[in-house]
Formats: sequence, structure tokens, C-alpha cells
Amino acid sequence: MPVDADLRSQVEADILKKGEVKTQDMMGTTAYMVRGRMFAFWVADGLVAKLSDRVRQEFIDSQQSVLSQGPQGRGFDDWSRLSLEKKDDLEPTLAAVKSAYEHVRGLAERRPRSKSKRKRR
Repeated sequence: MPVDADLRSQVEADILKKGEVKTQDMMGTTAYMVRGRMFAFWVADGLVAKLSDRVRQEFIDSQQSVLSQGPQGRGFDDWSRLSLEKKDDLEPTLAAVKSAYEHVRGLAERRPRSKSKRKRR
């Protein structure tokens, strides 16, 4: 089921209020970056966010997310797809986005990208 447009607008507004967030068109969708690293992006039926192992498992256990599937149908690293179909999905999605932002921002502080990776872009 497609993402509700009003809910998407609310999530996007919340994301853009966070410090250092930049948007980037990637893979035919909008991605959200902090310190040059992606922490979330839209798909047709939800938002995909990069969560820490602990938070990802909490969201999976509470059935508020599923592992994001790569092209071969396998789980895709630290990424989880968050459903955003109904109003009840808004609060958990906002919490997950906050966690993803903080997680990726923290990773960027601890492990800056190497110069060789920056040159490839």
C-alpha cells in the first residue's frame, strides 16, 4: 500500500528540522543525509531507515518494521522498512527516524569517510 501523502509530509517536516540534514535524489527517490551519510530514504510503501542493531530488533519484535530487502530478497544490512499506511504508524516512524539520524550521525563522528571514498563520489 502506498505511503499516505499527509503522513509523508509530516515525517519529512520532522526530518528536515533536524540539524545538518540534506536531501539528495538517489535511486529514484528522496534520501536524507547527515554528515554525508544516508540515514533514511523513501520507498513506495514506507520509509527505509538505518537503525542500530538493538533498535532494529526492537522495531522488528514490535512488528513496526521489517528488514529491508535487497534485489535478491535478502536482508539489506542495517536497513529496516517502516510502514506508514495509517495514522497509528506516525509515532513509531518518527521515533525510528530520530534513532536512525542519531545512529548515523554518531557513526560519522566516530568514523569519518576516508579520502579515497570521498574522491569516488
